[in-house]
Amino acid sequence: MISKPEIAIKEATTDQIVDRLILDMLQRFYTHGVNVEIDQKIQLAWQTLRGVEFLPRTVTPTYLRGFPGQGKTTSYRVAAQAVAELIGLQFVMNPSDDFVPTGKELLFVVQELSGQVSAVDFGGIPNVQQFRTQSGIEQPFMTKVANKRLAALQYAGASVLLLDDFSNASANIQNVALSILTENRFQGLNLGNTLVGATGNLGTSDGTHVSATSNAIVTRVANFLVSDTVEHWVTRTCQEFSDEVGDGGIAGFLTRYPDLFHMPKRSRDGVPYPCPRSWTLFVPKLREILFSHRQLKAQNPQTPFPFDELEFEAAGFLGLEVANKLASYYLSFMQSSDPLAQELVDSGEWSESSRESFKKQYARGYAAISQQFGYQFMTAVADYVAKAFLADLPEKQHWQKIAKALAEGLYGERIDHALICYGANYFALRIILLARAMDIDTQEIGELDDKGRPNLNESFVLLLAQTMADMPIANELLESGENGRSVRLMDETFCQIVSNFKGYGL
Repeated sequence: MISKPEIAIKEATTDQIVDRLILDMLQRFYTHGVNVEIDQKIQLAWQTLRGVEFLPRTVTPTYLRGFPGQGKTTSYRVAAQAVAELIGLQFVMNPSDDFVPTGKELLFVVQELSGQVSAVDFGGIPNVQQFRTQSGIEQPFMTKVANKRLAALQYAGASVLLLDDFSNASANIQNVALSILTENRFQGLNLGNTLVGATGNLGTSDGTHVSATSNAIVTRVANFLVSDTVEHWVTRTCQEFSDEVGDGGIAGFLTRYPDLFHMPKRSRDGVPYPCPRSWTLFVPKLREILFSHRQLKAQNPQTPFPFDELEFEAAGFLGLEVANKLASYYLSFMQSSDPLAQELVDSGEWSESSRESFKKQYARGYAAISQQFGYQFMTAVADYVAKAFLADLPEKQHWQKIAKALAEGLYGERIDHALICYGANYFALRIILLARAMDIDTQEIGELDDKGRPNLNESFVLLLAQTMADMPIANELLESGENGRSVRLMDETFCQIVSNFKGYGL
């Protein structure tokens, strides 16, 4: 296994790449007065994102390299979705053959180049046409009938064409694709208001089959080596699965074991291994298993946890090395931390037995198993509290009790500060996304900022902060804070995590 490729390309995380692509897309979609409405929205978006006036520039294509499953294609998609929202266009990805562009959509087309060797397959079917010269001579010529998705690009309000797995294509296909990248034209077809980009694997560094990447290509594009991060992946996953089941608590597992997020291999032996893509593919199966278990356990409390099924499925997606550890984590999660957190939220405060159980299992977080329990518990408390707050709308009759449960979970016992920050962020993210999924007006709850970070409503934070202020541990002073001023633990580990609200001060 390796942790870093041996290639001299500037490294960037997926969130850095998304931010960069958003700016490139805004520049590329600017019409210079052809569509005044779009131009005005782009100028406003630019002012919001950059804080300065919009200055048009040419856009150089971006070529994203990296290990398989590291979010290269996803970065383009996430950026395109963000831009579509910014400029008021409907996001349409890889439309069906009966799709007809209206000019009101942002069209996102992925052209897969992996394994392409024939210019006919990629370039289109040959077609003989003719034109008449001024002297009346009929002159035949050869053209090609383009793929309908590509032909539709110029008629959309804006469009992105991603040449995926560029490095896996043969040399002659790469030459065809290079002209698309640099000229925004395809076999005589004008691609219109389209941003063209490319992705590629690494070859010997990541165990993939690739063709040589020539200097003619790398000197005509901006080259970056992409790696996903646990934090960015967790945010995307929580946004994708924002219903009551949510991400199934996988955020807690990967935050606790970030080294298991990506374990790349050089060999081409076909053995499954964990990477952002395989984790994304596994989450729906995890959700199904956990949802089924909770349903069956509600019918029969003696229902055993499906350890074997979870381990079996995890091995198929993530490999044998991760499967047992993941199944063991969830066995512990469902048998200890999850019911303990549910009891706390249901009652609103610790019972003596619950407090003693927590102390015994967390044991001040000294051992690895104790830290694991801590992440499990924080994940469960945050999830149950988020659901309880929303279930009590609009009357809010029990909000004070629920706030008390959150305060007890975070500050009722001495917990590692990083764990408190994780629990606070996960709670804020879950309650905002769950409210959206339940079609609840989030004005009283909060919103996500342009980075996907939670920003809870100030009055809501005040309610929570007033309850937390009754907890002695929450009021402990940290040695240093902003401007050299001491701050309370709750201000740094909760208030500043979930919003721009800084707490009461001292």
